[in-house]
Amino acid sequence: MSTAADDANDATAAATAAAAADEGSQGGLRAEVEAWLAEHWDPELSVEQWWRLVAAAGWVAPHLTVEQGGRGLPQRAGRTVRATFAAFGALQPPGGLGLLMAAPTILTLGTPEQIARHVPPILEGRLGWCQLFSEPGAGSDLAGLTTRAERDGDRWIINGQKVWSSQAREADYGMLLARTDFDVPKHAGISWFALKLDQPGVTIRPLREMTGDAVFNEVFLDNAVVPADDLVGGAGNGWMAANTTLHFERTGIGAGGAHAGFPPPGPKGGVLGLKAGDAARLRPPEGMVVTFADLVELAREHGRADDPAIREKLARLHCYLQVGQWNAVRAKAEAAGGDAAAGASIASTGKIAQTRITKLSAEIGLDILGAGGLLAGPDAAASGKFAKAFLFARASSIYGGTDEIQRNIVAERTLGLPREPSPDRKRPYREVLHGLTRRDDTS
Repeated sequence: MSTAADDANDATAAATAAAAADEGSQGGLRAEVEAWLAEHWDPELSVEQWWRLVAAAGWVAPHLTVEQGGRGLPQRAGRTVRATFAAFGALQPPGGLGLLMAAPTILTLGTPEQIARHVPPILEGRLGWCQLFSEPGAGSDLAGLTTRAERDGDRWIINGQKVWSSQAREADYGMLLARTDFDVPKHAGISWFALKLDQPGVTIRPLREMTGDAVFNEVFLDNAVVPADDLVGGAGNGWMAANTTLHFERTGIGAGGAHAGFPPPGPKGGVLGLKAGDAARLRPPEGMVVTFADLVELAREHGRADDPAIREKLARLHCYLQVGQWNAVRAKAEAAGGDAAAGASIASTGKIAQTRITKLSAEIGLDILGAGGLLAGPDAAASGKFAKAFLFARASSIYGGTDEIQRNIVAERTLGLPREPSPDRKRPYREVLHGLTRRDDTS
């Protein structure tokens, strides 16, 4: 009869073997990527030419199937590929919100024609995307959106306003949620569109943040036009499509994915015509992203690497990062197995975890630097990078869906707790907007 100690030893041995196998597979992947780079890396190619070559080889999103433009590898392979490109000195594959959210949504719900038209330019870095979901009156209650889309022959006419749209000024397309039917309950009358931004009727205005940057924007839509064949997922199916997009966003954020992308994709990023070798030497502006490697290097530079308090926080951060990656893999597996509710709940858990990672990373940076870490400007410690990261970390509780909303999802879909009361949930949204009361609602 086995004892508890025997079972624990067996579990430890199994976990160690699994970790060793994983490290071996990642080591094999690194060797494969290095061999490919040794044969193909040409710093004289333009960025556009290089990114096309990388996409054709399946390295931009290696977790996608070969048919989709990937290599059929595990989700974590992307991080290994990008790290190997960087270590080799080659320009990394393109990133961006299109890669994080638009491409996987279109691959999941789009027609073959939509996939063929929209996904390759994303994988090749030729077009950038932004997200046009939130509105001044529809943030956490996203289904309360009022931007309207009206059918006009073979096109849709869009009117409304979006806000908190990250990187909208740099984007070529937007993932747009608009209401196509006001006479059904609010969750049922929404549709998901691929909106071309460079057209009359689209006005983008930056929103200045306390970091001094303007990553977020407000977008005004006045008779903007979307071709009928850029409606993704079918009319009235936008709530399901939106949750598909948010699932990919939350799992990507939870896994610590490099969703911002540098250099930025698309013609507005200004790098497609540069030599790939020159672009590889570019460095992103000091800003909001703080990596674990950044913090380890900072601790060593400032003589805090042996400080037990700093070491304890770094160890905790390392654990959070590792669990976040595992959680993303589990979310993908649950969704692939048909358990969409479990996948969504795990994605929400990952989003909450990433908030914790972002805030802890910023906190560690200031712990190492002390009060001087709050200074900004070129003469400040690390050029003010950690001060800016500390300020921006507050936003992590909001973007991608607030922590409160994520906790509600986990409570309802995983723990089985009752939903919050929503008496208007089944009423036509036009009635809700105009405050109309049905006869049977007055009792």
